[in-house]
Amino acid sequence: MDTEWIYGKHAVKAALKNPKRVILRFVVLKSARVFWEEKNRPEIVDRNFFKATFREDIIHQGCAILVKKLKEPSIEELIADKSDERPLVLLDQIKDPQNIGSILRGAAVFGARAVITTKDNSPRLTSSIIKAASGALEIVPLIFIVNLVQTINNLKKHGFWCLGLDETASKTINEIPLDGKMMIVIGSEGDGMRRLTKESCDFIASLPSYSLQFSTLNAAQAATISLYEIFKQKR
Repeated sequence: MDTEWIYGKHAVKAALKNPKRVILRFVVLKSARVFWEEKNRPEIVDRNFFKATFREDIIHQGCAILVKKLKEPSIEELIADKSDERPLVLLDQIKDPQNIGSILRGAAVFGARAVITTKDNSPRLTSSIIKAASGALEIVPLIFIVNLVQTINNLKKHGFWCLGLDETASKTINEIPLDGKMMIVIGSEGDGMRRLTKESCDFIASLPSYSLQFSTLNAAQAATISLYEIFKQKR
């Protein structure tokens, strides 16, 4: 299907502001219509509509829009645009939709160009990821690829260099010059990056921490801190 529901106030507001979005339907509960400008002209529905349309555990905040899916850019399109040196974020088997949504938020705040993940061993793009991203998907695309190592090597052939995060690395991210066209790889919690992924990186770095006794972060936290460091250095 080429359509999807977006729900939750932040995600819905961001999608409504995106000129690339094709809005097919915009529904709100009567109690939530105060949050919407008249120009959006929401359709007022009752709670039965939300119960029939979404799972019971969905936190829709009384609003949703049915939209056409955005066109997903290809790796070739990223390579072709040689003027854009914002970092790429590559995910190695991160399966939690909330983590992916949070990574997208960090990517939007600190200027990543795209978040890239594999079609296998990753959740597909669902309304729950869109909700967790709180509107970030209107700014940063989530791109699905077949093979992570092949994608890394393909990008490296076109002038990108690769930094992998590993909490056991001897060098910290602030000791590495984070310039030029680059990609950063975030491994899954617990297992980290897979061996072949790690071997494909040009550098491996950890995040500096106050205490060596407790230095573990989840994938989204690690990605956001790393993107901030890249943002800071590039500025």
